[in-house]
Amino acid sequence: MLMRQLKQFIYIAKFQSISKAARELFMSQQTLSQSMQNFEKKLGAQLFIRTKQGVKLTDFGRRILPRSELMLQQVEDYEAFIREQAADTGKKSMILVEENFLTPSIPADMILLASKSNLSIELATGLTSCLSALKDKTCNVVYCFRPTELYGLTYIPLMKEPGVVMMNRHHPLSEKEELTLDDILGEDLILPHFTYSSFTTSLVKIYAKRNAYPKCAAETHDLSTLIQMLRENIGILIAPSYLIPSFSREEFKIQPLKTGDSIFEYGFLTESYDEAEMNERFFINSMMEYYNKEY
Repeated sequence: MLMRQLKQFIYIAKFQSISKAARELFMSQQTLSQSMQNFEKKLGAQLFIRTKQGVKLTDFGRRILPRSELMLQQVEDYEAFIREQAADTGKKSMILVEENFLTPSIPADMILLASKSNLSIELATGLTSCLSALKDKTCNVVYCFRPTELYGLTYIPLMKEPGVVMMNRHHPLSEKEELTLDDILGEDLILPHFTYSSFTTSLVKIYAKRNAYPKCAAETHDLSTLIQMLRENIGILIAPSYLIPSFSREEFKIQPLKTGDSIFEYGFLTESYDEAEMNERFFINSMMEYYNKEY
């Protein structure tokens, strides 16, 4: 049972509305609804009755709510204690983020958690800067796209995904209900630029399985440039799914890319997890729990 889903259950019960709970939790309504359905499957029981007016607790939901609130409070008290102990060390730690494209994948509550733990999140100008910072001990932990080479460092994977396809609503592919790799093989691609990451290698490999090679129209670090290219219908954008909130669904068509292979992989790079500061390990573990993993 994940504490994240327990918190979601409590918030929905509090507001008697999935949409209101989603806003408080900085989530989309669809994501929260799917998470609760998965939680109910794990429990083997229904928690809510969904109506046009909102949601109501089932008898089972009402019985477990008080114990759930107590459990969540105990966990939050423990987390607060850990943050206090980390802050008491007096040492300001830093998580270095490889690219500005990665920052939207860090939830707002994780950024707040970091600040309360005497931990700053700083943006780097590429993986080379991150590796230099690790080497000279400027930082102990880097948040990055998986490098093509690990350079003797420890990599802790956080998420792997095929990504999504974003396009102008006037693009011919926007009429399709779903997209597979075969649909986009001959299309001009607008790509985020990730220096020395596995992104390009992964993309080339899955194209190669179909005896093809990606046709790149543009590659850039700048998200605003990518958005402008989509507006001008220059090509289609392959991007990680967490970038979706940065785009207007009214202006662009956004589709999951149906492929069995992952294109994007991102996580943490460190010399040694065990030698990282306590607040740094706490942040890593919190992010892992947010993305439904354990480390």
